[in-house]
Amino acid sequence: MGSADRFVRQLGLPAIVEIGAGTGMFCSAMARWLAPARVVGIDPSLPMLSQARRINAHPTVSYVAGTAEAVPTGTGLFDLALLSRVIHHLPERAGAARELSRVLRSGGTTVIRTTFQERLDALLYDYWPRLRELDKQRFPSRDEVLADFTGAGFTVRTVTSFAQPVSASLRQYHTRVSSRPQSKFSQITPEEFHDGLGRLEADAQAEPRAHPLAVVERYDLAVLTAP
Repeated sequence: MGSADRFVRQLGLPAIVEIGAGTGMFCSAMARWLAPARVVGIDPSLPMLSQARRINAHPTVSYVAGTAEAVPTGTGLFDLALLSRVIHHLPERAGAARELSRVLRSGGTTVIRTTFQERLDALLYDYWPRLRELDKQRFPSRDEVLADFTGAGFTVRTVTSFAQPVSASLRQYHTRVSSRPQSKFSQITPEEFHDGLGRLEADAQAEPRAHPLAVVERYDLAVLTAP
């Protein structure tokens, strides 16, 4: 039995696995929100895991190196699996679905948080339209994701789309993106970035201060039940 297995089985608490845990923000949050529970964060990046252990340590969270297609734990250990903003990074979604079917208990839940290809309608794309075309190539569609998971025996429970506020106004949004905080900006040229930023700045300056435009981003949430 591996160390992650022993950690999960300790005290018989509910067990959660996050695939693509990154720096552990959601792992530590789930440990607090869903206490008592054991949380295992899986990520292939050792630097990310090191940072997670440093900034998001929690007594009921363990961080382990691994991938969605090869989760380094035993079978039937987890009650819940979370994949947040990671499904479009997976090289083999069908293999990941089969692996989650293995590590989840029968009747366990998988939650996929993403933006499906057909719902790429963020304000960002109005100013940098080439990013929409690039993201259409990166993000899978709703039907593609659900087919991969139902093919592994999962049952679709719900699929929900919602808009999440990210800035209270165009001015705030302009300030936020001025430093190119999103990695996707590395896919366009500096000239493209500054052209879009200039148009966004002009719209932000013209925005009535008494009636600012809240900026939202769309997310899709698919909830599936393991066989």
